[in-house]
Amino acid sequence: MEADKLKTVVETADLLNRALRKVLVTDRGLHAETLVAAASRMAGTLLLREVVPEVDRLEPGTVVLSDAANRRGPELINTLLVTLAQLGHGDIDQQRLAGSQATTAMSRLTLAETQRLLEPWYRKIADVAGLSLIEVAAAAAMTTALVIHDCCPVLDVQTACSIAIHGLVESTRTVPLQFAAAR
Repeated sequence: MEADKLKTVVETADLLNRALRKVLVTDRGLHAETLVAAASRMAGTLLLREVVPEVDRLEPGTVVLSDAANRRGPELINTLLVTLAQLGHGDIDQQRLAGSQATTAMSRLTLAETQRLLEPWYRKIADVAGLSLIEVAAAAAMTTALVIHDCCPVLDVQTACSIAIHGLVESTRTVPLQFAAAR
């Protein structure tokens, strides 16, 4: 990715982080597990929409298996892990992640609720920044790392990372709501 585009993606990650918090705050505050799951689910949702354009013709909530999503999904996980390392969390035990019980089930929102609430915001921010869905998906993976870093006083990084990876996998294998339905 060229330097100017990378700068825009990083700036977009910060914008997404602020939008995420604004939309998900409740009268009880912010719920760390929900923030992490939502951020990662949106990264996967946007990736899936980019690499499987026909996804909007499929039944929302059903499983979709895509070689393209399976190839590109690990790139988002790598973006998440590299960003975490840059934030001082380079000690993620990837072996423990595979067996972790921490999943998106810890979120207070379902995947569909997450998409309904956040996709319009993410799309608008992508449009303003001039980013493709795949580029905003990368920004969303960076946002996930920012959220994990900020939540570490209340949610350990290893657990949060497990939730995030589950969210990425879940959303790259589940037909999202039709975008019009998300509005």
